[in-house]
Amino acid sequence: MKISEIRHSDLVFRRIQAEAEGFGLEVVDQDFERPWGGFLRFSEDCLPAFFDAYWQGVDTGKAHGRRDPKVLLVAPAQRLSLQLHHRRSELWRVLDGPVLVIHGPDQKNLQEDVLFTGDVIHLDCGEMHRLGGNLTSWGRVAEIWEHVDPANPSDESDIVRVQDDYSR
Repeated sequence: MKISEIRHSDLVFRRIQAEAEGFGLEVVDQDFERPWGGFLRFSEDCLPAFFDAYWQGVDTGKAHGRRDPKVLLVAPAQRLSLQLHHRRSELWRVLDGPVLVIHGPDQKNLQEDVLFTGDVIHLDCGEMHRLGGNLTSWGRVAEIWEHVDPANPSDESDIVRVQDDYSR
């Protein structure tokens, strides 16, 4: 296969996979078939390396139980669903921005924030939120899942979609 035949998105995904491997991060889940882009989720054992790679100089707070590291990749002009979670809060750091973050306690009280590379936001358990990429380039966000119940940790099924551009 010629390099010109490889989709740009495939190159973006290969780059983040190679970067993660270079940082010694063990991938435990990945999905690059999402309509908005994709993600890599890493082993909880990789948290120290994940913090060294993506969170240097940022106070990530004290661990209150299990935390899972992840990197989200959002394609240009795409966005995730407006969603919330019952079993986790999330801490995000923008790696490649700007990105648009919409968040709030309910649909009537949502606010929009444009976050730039290096910016950090904490999303409480139950808080509605949506991540969107910019119009011309891929957005990339380092994410930490903070599980609220160690006996019942969050997973990909802990997504309550309030609004979704892709009819999921």
